[in-house]
Amino acid sequence: MRKLIVGCAVVLSSALSSQNAFAIKEFGEAFGKYYAESSKSEEFKKLVGEAKCNVCHIQGENKKKHNPYGDALEHAGLDKEVLKPLLKSDPEKAKKEIEAIFKKVEELKKDGEKKTFGEKIKAGELPGGNVEGKRTTDKLISFVSPVEADFKPLFDGKSMAGWKINENDKSWSIEDGVIVCKGDRSHLFYVGDEKPFKNFHLKAEVKTMPNSNAGIYFHTKFQETGWPKYGFEVQVNNSYDKDPRRTSSLYAVKDVKEPAAKDNVWYTQEVIVQGKKVTLKVDGKTQVEYEEPANQEAGKDFTRKLDEGTFALQAHDPGSKVYFRNIQVKRLD
Repeated sequence: MRKLIVGCAVVLSSALSSQNAFAIKEFGEAFGKYYAESSKSEEFKKLVGEAKCNVCHIQGENKKKHNPYGDALEHAGLDKEVLKPLLKSDPEKAKKEIEAIFKKVEELKKDGEKKTFGEKIKAGELPGGNVEGKRTTDKLISFVSPVEADFKPLFDGKSMAGWKINENDKSWSIEDGVIVCKGDRSHLFYVGDEKPFKNFHLKAEVKTMPNSNAGIYFHTKFQETGWPKYGFEVQVNNSYDKDPRRTSSLYAVKDVKEPAAKDNVWYTQEVIVQGKKVTLKVDGKTQVEYEEPANQEAGKDFTRKLDEGTFALQAHDPGSKVYFRNIQVKRLD
């Protein structure tokens, strides 16, 4: 998956090829206009001008490598292959999408640092390091989204602590602070809290690769093998061609036919359960509202009846690759 990160050059080099110049010019101008031009700090404007590509890259290193800010933009879903055609067909829409990613990354910070990238920019500092884009460490980094008030993080960004795999454990891994599923059918159950979840608000950031399928379960419980019998599945599927149920479907209960998110781009899935009502949102927009009938009976093969339980993530098949991060929950009991 090839990506190009924003902020690469406010001052362009005439030596760039026409193809690279197009990409860097558009993305670089977006960073310059969004931050440097609006800044009251002449020193910050000077730093951005001196840093050039090193706003997100590292001087003297391959341009595929990024400093922490560049890595954060990439994790947030800034994708050259998606944005480049959009810049040609609808520049205003592309500008809004780029600025939305800037805004999203402002809330992130590198592990071990007190300031978010947004706080650094506001303070007149380059978000990725010095004017050479130098990292403060060569170790792999992960990014921390702020946990909202009364929410509890379910994934520490480093390990599977609090989670249990039921089968085919090689289908799961952690890469750069992100849970990755790819492989034979497997489910990763949350076992970090003995008290079951009944009424709650769950948030998780998800990214799908093309033609991939996965899921997020709630009101479920651990089982050794097979597709989870208990609870409900929230579908993760933006383009998987063997199943028409798209992202944020309440699987086989109230399905969504058009994808609310895109492959290769992070989106936020919300699951809210209060009493007999289930609300599913993608990036803040409601996709499903379901009110369970008073006489609803549990199904034989899959219960799909509101009760209580835990959460689980699904690895669907070897051809599907999906990422999960920043998983957090707030009890509503």
